[in-house]
This record gives sequence, C-alpha cells and structure tokens, in this order.
Amino acid sequence: MANGFTGKIARVNLTTKEISTIDTEKYKEFGGGYGIGAAIFWDLAVEPGEWDLKDPFDPHHVLPIMAGTLAATGVPGAGRTSICGLSPETFPTSEFCRGNFGGRFATMLKLAGWDGIVVEGMADSPVWINIINDQIRIEDASELWGTDTWETQKRIAAMVGGRTRYGEEWMEIDKSYSTGIPQILCIGPVGEARSRLAALITGSGVSGRVGGHGAVFGAKKLKAISVIGTQSIKMADAKGVMDARLWHMTNGNITTGSFGPAKPGSASCNPCLRADRRRNSFYGGETMCVDQFWLETAEPREQDLAAEALMRYGASGWGAHFVGLFLSDIPGAPEFFNKQVPVETGIGWYIKYLYEIGELGPGRKIDSAPLPMEEWGSLQFRKAFLDAVSRRVGIGDALAEGAFHAAEKWGRLEEDLENGALRMPAWGAVGHWTLPTAEWAYNYLLGAGDPSWHGLVGAVGPSQDGTPIEKKLEALSKKTIPYTDDIFMFNYAWKGKEAWKTGLYSEHKAKEVAFTRYYASFWNESMAFCEMFLPSIMDITPEIEMKYYKAVTGRNDSFEDTMRVGQKIWTMERAIRVMHGRSRSTEVFAPFMYRPGAGCMTFFGGVPIYEEGKWRTDEAPDMYLDRQGVEDFKTHFYKLEGWDKENGWPTRKTLEGYGMKYVADTMEKKGKLGA
Repeated sequence: MANGFTGKIARVNLTTKEISTIDTEKYKEFGGGYGIGAAIFWDLAVEPGEWDLKDPFDPHHVLPIMAGTLAATGVPGAGRTSICGLSPETFPTSEFCRGNFGGRFATMLKLAGWDGIVVEGMADSPVWINIINDQIRIEDASELWGTDTWETQKRIAAMVGGRTRYGEEWMEIDKSYSTGIPQILCIGPVGEARSRLAALITGSGVSGRVGGHGAVFGAKKLKAISVIGTQSIKMADAKGVMDARLWHMTNGNITTGSFGPAKPGSASCNPCLRADRRRNSFYGGETMCVDQFWLETAEPREQDLAAEALMRYGASGWGAHFVGLFLSDIPGAPEFFNKQVPVETGIGWYIKYLYEIGELGPGRKIDSAPLPMEEWGSLQFRKAFLDAVSRRVGIGDALAEGAFHAAEKWGRLEEDLENGALRMPAWGAVGHWTLPTAEWAYNYLLGAGDPSWHGLVGAVGPSQDGTPIEKKLEALSKKTIPYTDDIFMFNYAWKGKEAWKTGLYSEHKAKEVAFTRYYASFWNESMAFCEMFLPSIMDITPEIEMKYYKAVTGRNDSFEDTMRVGQKIWTMERAIRVMHGRSRSTEVFAPFMYRPGAGCMTFFGGVPIYEEGKWRTDEAPDMYLDRQGVEDFKTHFYKLEGWDKENGWPTRKTLEGYGMKYVADTMEKKGKLGA
C-alpha cells in the first residue's frame, strides 16, 4: 500500500463474532480517514439495502472509525480519529454525521498496523475489542459494564499489560517492545444508557462529542476498543517531514495551547506541538472550553471536578450544555439570564428555563425529581444530572434523549423553537455557532453536522497591521482553490440588494461555503489535521499542508487535486444523506434564524461587509436571515455542486464525473437520483 497507509482496515462483526480485513487500496481514491469511512459506510450500510437508514441502534448500522493518512508519521496536528454513521443526537431524524477526536488513538491504531476499524452488528452481551498489532479479539466486558471511562481504561490497560506511568520502562508486547500504553476508546454509564448525550472518551476526556455515537456503542453493547502496536508507518521522505516541521515552527504559531499558554505539565495529542492538554499524561488531558466550563463558577477546583464528572460519565459537553462561556442577547429572552441565551442551547440550560417559567419542578407539570433544581448552579447538581441520565430515573429518562426529543415529549417543541428557547439552527442539526459566520450556518443547513471549522473566522477579520480589508480579502481569494479571485465570496452583507447580488444569498457565498466543505472533508477529516492547529487560511495555507502531504505520501498531487478529492467526499456524503431522506424541503432553518436575535458572536473583530460600493468590518450582532434569500442561496449552491434544484440530489452526470456510477445506479433504483 502507498506511503502513509498500513494497507488494511479491520472489520469486526459483533453479531457473528467474525473478524475480517478490508483492503485499504480499494478506497484510496477517497484520500484516507473519513473519506474512506464514508465510502465504506455506503458499501456496507447503504448499498445492500437491508434497512431504511433510520434507526442508529439497528444492528445493520455500521461505524467506521478511521485514522487519518498523516497519523503516526510525526506530522504535528495530524493525529485525529474520524468516526461516521447515523447520529442519535440530531433532530428530528438521525442524520448521517461525522465527528472526530484527538489524543493518541489514531497514532496507536496505525502503529498496530490498521488504517481503521469498522464495527457492525450487535453483541448479545457486553464486549470490548482488543487489538494488539495484527491480533484482534472480542473480549467479555461484563465486569466493565457500569464502570466510568477512567476506570474502564485503567482496567483494560492492566489486562493488556500497560502501565499507568507513560514511558517509564519498556514492556513486551506481542514479541516486541513498547514504552507506550494501550489507547482506549470507550463509553461510560451515559453511553451504556443509550443516551443521545453520550460521547466517546479516550484518555481523560479527549472525546468524540458531536453525533452521540457513544449511544451507538451502548446499543451495540460495545464498551471499549483498546489498541496497542509496535510497528511503524512508511513515508516517502521522512527527512522531508522533519524539514516541514522546522519550516512550520518558523512560519506558524504552533506552540501555544488552544485556550491559553502552555504550562509546565501540559501534554499534547500525538503527534502535536500545541501542549494544550491540561491533565496528566496517562489520560491524555483535555482543555476544551465546553468541558472545562461545564460548570460556570469562579472556583477552578470545582470547574475541574465538574469537567471530570462529565468525562468519567462519558457525556457530551455540547449535548449536556448548561451555560458555558458564551451568551447572546436575544430580544424577548427570559429575565433570569438578563435576556441572554447560551449560544448553544443544551438540555441543562433548557430545564432551567422551564423551571423559571414554572413548567418544571417538584410536583409541577414536568416533575424534576430526582434533581435538586434549587441547586441548579452547583457541582452537586451537575453530578445529580449525570446520575439521573445514566440511570434514566425520573426526569433523567427524558433528559437522556436530549433537549429536542425531551421538548417533544413534554409538548413544548413548537412553542420553544418559535420563541428561541431552543436554538437548533437547522433541521437535523446540532448546536454550535451560527451567525454572523454564515458559512457555519449554511453547513448546518446542508446537513454537515457541527462544522466546527475555524479556517476563515480569523482570515476574514480586520488586519492587525492596518491593511485595508479589501486588500486582505484579495490576498485570501488567491488561496481558496478551486474558487479563486472572487473577493465577494467573503461578503457577509445580509440585507438589501447587496445581500442577493454579492452577499449571503448570492452565488459568491455559495462558493465560500463549498470551499469550506472541500477543505474540511480532505484536510481536517481525511488527512485528519486538527482544525484548531492548522494556521488560518490567511497565513501559510496551502504551503504547509502540501509540504507534509508530499513528504509522507510521495504523491505529486496539486492542492487543487486534493480539493477535488474533498469535493468527491462531500458528494458521497450528500448521496448517503439523500438515501436517508434529505431533500430541499428538509433543508430549512429554525424559526429564530429568520428574526432578530439569530446572531451569536463574532470571532476576531467582525466579518467583512460590502455595501454601497465600500467594504467595512462589522460584528453584525443584529444579523438574521431572509427566508427567500435562503431559498435563493440553495438554488445557487445546488447548481454549483451539480445537484438538481428541485430536490438538491446529485445527478448522474455529477456522480459519474467522480467515478461513482455505482452510487448513481443505486440512487436511481430508489428514486433518489437528481433529475
């Protein structure tokens, strides 16, 4: 197999206990990592036609867990693991969704000789998967079921032979030696309860938060996947990787933590140079704001304890969101938070809202037992919340389903979507940023899950050196291959004629949104570069990506070639979503997006807006969308992508242009092919 790959993917069927191998070479046209995972999902879950792609807990559901092409090569920031499949978290249907996580799992998976592992079927009793180099066994997890994620990893590491002090001494593993410990991806009690709030945890809390795939592990009765390996990955030019690292360190800011300067004792994902992991090296550490500020208190120790509970129970800081760091001024919002609503409305904040308006509480219409609502802002409440969800006791049964399913059960869905108390941005989406970073909002609309893509947020902001914004955007437009030299891609004008001519509802904005998807699909998801690590597009992209890519793979592809692969992956995603049920009629924003209060916050000083022949930078706090404008945007975007405008479905010409005639044939049989 080519440089950067091991050449094989493990396939584990929990129903039949069969373990087999998929040849990575078969899928090399999809780049690697997530691209290969999406193609495998089509072949194993969609193409056979054995189920309707609706229930994420169906035994036919297939979960590809893939290491990126550049993992385990020493390329910093490229050690992430991608996972894709139907998401229990999205509402109202379980959409095809992808997520990823850092830590050391992908690196160890490659060192064990595997480009990924595909899990299918459903065990009849709890199991864990034990990978030691080429050996894979399905082990009994009965004694692990019910344990938290830290205890699970500790016990499995002891079973495999790992030590709790990283790197202290050599140990024999499969007739070879290692100073490493097993890397373990697992669920806690929240995942065992098949809660839609469940995350996948590795280390102290490096997690796959988005998508609720921890609940899929729970449904499959899969407690954990452990991997340890002693092999290596072949590269075309190992010296070239080191030269690229030195160039990167000279030209990019890569040694500070994501949320503050690195401190003594900080750890990194592997491989990375950011040193932004706050906790101990054995567990791998975590510092993401959504976890660290799950409890809003000025007491750091209590924040740490709340984050620890969240991680040990295996819950998503997004799905179980309370308030966190960011609030937004919302017209008509309740008084109890000074007319502010969290940017990401999670179940924790929502129950406080219902409590304050008198709908939820002890003995009320929605009984809050066993939660002590009067202690909502405390560490004790956070722990009681996690316990209730994991045991599905009392209100915990509804909470385990997440904010929107709970609201539907309580008969409040339409009212609270309309008034903005529930801020799901779009059909089938989960919450994060929306406006004024409109490319994020549109990615939600188009079904891309949580885009969580910061590649342009700094690039389009005002220059620190006083360079006029239009000059900065002209330079940026040279980098946005394949849609270059179109400065109006970065126009965030949202009202008046300019919004339709060159702004949010124009063909120019369609190009920007498309660029974000191609780049993320290839570089962030398939090469598995951490999008918090790579420089802003404005800085040293695409130079650094190509230096690493060519040194590892030896391929002479251009950056445009890689973006074409990204577009192919994005098209495969679209085909899967269409087979699930996505169409133009389902691609709508929630009501609050069409009125004042839709905006949340702006990164790095604002977004560029072109009106009346002039550019300016504006934080645009009052931005909201126009319904007809959004429909016009969809028409432009569908045309750009080669999807039919009636349904937003890929056409045969488009699919065959990417070498996917087999996809077109299946879609045509199901009446899902674009006209």
